Amino acid sequence: MSDLLKYKKLTDIEHVLLRPGMYVGSIKHRTDNLSVYEEGKFKTKSVTYNPAFLKIFDEIVSNAVDEHRRNPSKLNKIEVLINTDKGAILVKDNGGIVVDKHPVHDEWIPELIFSNLKAGSNFDDSEERLVAGTNGVGSTLTNIFSKVFRVKTCDGKKEFNQQFSDNMTSRKEAEVKNVARKSGYTEIAFIPDFDRFEMNAIDDSHMQMLRKRVIDLAACNPKLKVKFNKEDHTFKSFEEYCKLYVEDVVYEEGPRWKIGIASSNGSMQQVSFVNSVETSDGGTHVDYIANQIVFHLRALIKKKHKIDVKPQEIKNHIFLIIQADIVNPIFSSQTKEKLITEPKQFGSNFEFSKSAIKKIASSEIVERILDWAQQKAIAEEKKELRRLNKTLSKSKVLKLIDAKARSRRQDCSLAIFEGDSASSAFRKYRNPKTQGAFPLRGKFINVSGLSPLKVIKNKEVTSLLGAIGLKLGEEAKNLRYGKILIYSDADPDGDSIAGLLINFFGRYWPEMFEQDIICRVVTPIVVAKKGNQKKSFYTNEEFDGWVSNKAKIKGWEIEYKKGLAALEDEEYKDIIQDPRLFIIEKGANFHATLNHWFSKNPMYRKMKILGRELSDEEVDETIDEATDESTQSG
Repeated sequence: MSDLLKYKKLTDIEHVLLRPGMYVGSIKHRTDNLSVYEEGKFKTKSVTYNPAFLKIFDEIVSNAVDEHRRNPSKLNKIEVLINTDKGAILVKDNGGIVVDKHPVHDEWIPELIFSNLKAGSNFDDSEERLVAGTNGVGSTLTNIFSKVFRVKTCDGKKEFNQQFSDNMTSRKEAEVKNVARKSGYTEIAFIPDFDRFEMNAIDDSHMQMLRKRVIDLAACNPKLKVKFNKEDHTFKSFEEYCKLYVEDVVYEEGPRWKIGIASSNGSMQQVSFVNSVETSDGGTHVDYIANQIVFHLRALIKKKHKIDVKPQEIKNHIFLIIQADIVNPIFSSQTKEKLITEPKQFGSNFEFSKSAIKKIASSEIVERILDWAQQKAIAEEKKELRRLNKTLSKSKVLKLIDAKARSRRQDCSLAIFEGDSASSAFRKYRNPKTQGAFPLRGKFINVSGLSPLKVIKNKEVTSLLGAIGLKLGEEAKNLRYGKILIYSDADPDGDSIAGLLINFFGRYWPEMFEQDIICRVVTPIVVAKKGNQKKSFYTNEEFDGWVSNKAKIKGWEIEYKKGLAALEDEEYKDIIQDPRLFIIEKGANFHATLNHWFSKNPMYRKMKILGRELSDEEVDETIDEATDESTQSG
């Protein structure tokens, strides 16, 4: 017998109170970042509230709005009054419910509506309805969750008055009297059962949320005059409402659709309504509009900026504010947070105009998407750069003639030669402990305008980085050599190679020049011999000064050196054991100078070669270019 007693049959009231989540949502408080109305604007702040309490209020005020949407000329005023001292809520309108007995159920229509679950006028699915009510349970739920609930209404001919109490378990007989009025009205007054919501009273947070809901309803119905505690919240248009969230909004309207579009802060934001019902979790109507925007913006960004941005990444930069009138809407639950009606059943279509798409394309949305895409590319590049940098220390550098000292790396120098021809002479005359060498294979890469990732994938670059102990994108520290000596021919080709190396080090590690690490070895361009005497000249000026005295040069054998390959053994010894160093310093506008000589813009180089100085405007232009390139390099 005891096993059978576990089966129970609950009344509607008992079931609602036992399982409130099925009907009005959670009765537990929660804290979210929500929009509240302060100082004439919506501001996002942390709010602690009870979802179920807000729902029972919404059911009553939504009923009034539904009547307005059915007959806007009859019901065009709604007023909400809240007495926080008594915990009482009053919602009144100028509509009125028909006061008559139902021919089948023998019950007054107002009593039928407000005290019976699954009762109402929204069950004819063949009728196209653009209202919030769907299941006929909403207003009765408010009654069940109230200590006191009073219905007072007038249809112009009769006035109805009835009071319920103790969670609708007790009711007074309805009072009905004949009247003669030009218009009707409805007043719903109730005191919530605060204990069931774990509340003592209507606090400031809940007042803010109640006001927000009234403002929302007013915005969705611009022909409706709305007041909240005597404060007018009537809107001329839905666009006016959108600008309470963000001033810079692209607005578009169509039959049954009102849409505001703005940029978000990196995650998709939406404020959406279906037939004036707030859909806090969005739904198919939001997806319907968002997908259209994504389609247009994705195509535009791909065509104009050559970037293929994923749909979700575009959505993350969109803020949508939507009011959609949907025929006979279907929601995911009784609490109606999410629309699940398929688009083909909306009862209307919407397409953005060309002018609206143009406005969206020129808005901050695209700018933020591009900024995000750039930052993402930089982040991915840095990640890949870190991975490739890690491989440098593990890879053996081919053709590196390494210094053998391990403890005194600052005293070591690395000679960078053109090709392999100088390697044998270097091995012969170097100090094995402190002198290393790295032979370049051909002309070094011009890194100007290249991404770091493209630079590091160059084999010559990776070998040089490994030899020195440098990592692209990181500071020059713990290097394997204290000095980098550039040995290149004393001719235009040699100057070019030296310049390309200086450009490389300067763009990524300018601090090396501040520390006098980068030097160019000056090699003789002319050697004069007479018996056991030998003179080396490193510049044309030096040699020209010497040859001007003809008596002095008589008997001397003059030999012009066409690069390192032309040096004799002893001359190699001199430049290896006792090199003449030209220390390269970082001067003013260092990056601009590098850009002048090595960027893709040849103007500066041409002007210098022709002997003409650049104008101030031209200098500023190249400095700006240099700044851009140095940013990319970093």
